[in-house]
Amino acid sequence: MSYVVYYMFISKVSGPISSALTYIVSRAVYSSFEVNSNTNQIMRLACAAPPRFIGATSEGQKVPFSINSSSSNVRFYSTTPNKTTFKDFKDITADVLNKLLKNQRVSITEAELSRLKAIPGVRFDLPLNDQTSSAFEALVGKPNTRGIKAGVYIFTHIASGAKYVGSSNSLSRRLDQYFSFKHFNQRNSGLLIPLIHKEGFEAFNLEVLVIPEDIGLEFKDSNNLNFNFSYLFLEQFYLLHEKFNLNTQRIVNFRVDQGKTVYLYSLDWKVLYYCGYSLNEIKGVLGIHYATCTNCIKTGNSYLDFFRISTDYLDRAEKTKLSLQELLDLIDMKKKEALKKSSRAKFSKTIIIREENQEQTLEFPSITMAVKYLKSIGIHVDRNQLAKHLDTNKSYKGYIFSKA
Repeated sequence: MSYVVYYMFISKVSGPISSALTYIVSRAVYSSFEVNSNTNQIMRLACAAPPRFIGATSEGQKVPFSINSSSSNVRFYSTTPNKTTFKDFKDITADVLNKLLKNQRVSITEAELSRLKAIPGVRFDLPLNDQTSSAFEALVGKPNTRGIKAGVYIFTHIASGAKYVGSSNSLSRRLDQYFSFKHFNQRNSGLLIPLIHKEGFEAFNLEVLVIPEDIGLEFKDSNNLNFNFSYLFLEQFYLLHEKFNLNTQRIVNFRVDQGKTVYLYSLDWKVLYYCGYSLNEIKGVLGIHYATCTNCIKTGNSYLDFFRISTDYLDRAEKTKLSLQELLDLIDMKKKEALKKSSRAKFSKTIIIREENQEQTLEFPSITMAVKYLKSIGIHVDRNQLAKHLDTNKSYKGYIFSKA
């Protein structure tokens, strides 16, 4: 049986008055959560997202709950079992998820949810050793690399069976934050981190579920282009089971209200490559800078001479069959091509060189050719520095450089 912990600070009252206030608050909390098992009432409770604590300082500010707190001014109250959780995974349906997430404007079909539930997990004993580290890296990839993999991870406390579920569009990066202790600056945040800090990783095992890159192609009629939120839906599915009692938040934030929806199209507007629900998502997932997106949207200019970026959805555009990783590789390739093209343009200027204090000149079709000539006569020059000296009438390596 799971309970929600509540507390209140009673610093200036004691005795009978304190007891009376305690009883009133505890009854109010109990009453506010008395709901039956009707699905609509469950969803209404979940969407309301009630605070996990009652309490305030003398200035009226809420005080965060600390799992390590031993203050005598903190009193704990149990309430009725959490009605937003289920004992059986079979009861957590697409309809339940959609009602819970209605205000976030996302939805999933039963077929899509069934596909996500069928994704196999890979379990690792912790801490990872030399043998399991290589298998783990093969599964999720290396942090800070282009080969990102989205998915869900589950920490299980071996002694108690208590579980924690999380998700990320880059499992390698997120889990590296745990293993490199980057999360441990939040020691008193939630229930998982303090428990890991107290007992170590050896008290847990880890299960990882990687989302297949082409899963969106299986659902051509999906409301979610490219099935971008698959890992978040799967996390939400697990969160509603009562076993995941190390999670203090039961509703996933899909972050779809952070700005206008942004679409990445082909140059001819015929192919839709990606749909992002904010500039932040486009920057975080595709690596396209906010300023670049804004400029392309405002001016109508292309991106890398291959893509279009717009806030308009075009029904006639066909959704791409590329996986997210394939799209990232395509963007990376086009960036390299654009950089190479820009470099050629920069150094393909016809230039004239003359030796300092001499009138005779030589003409070359590009900076590169001029550099090669100078090298052939034993003068080594940097072409970037040469470009900076064009039309300055300043000597560089004994020569004056100018545009034709």
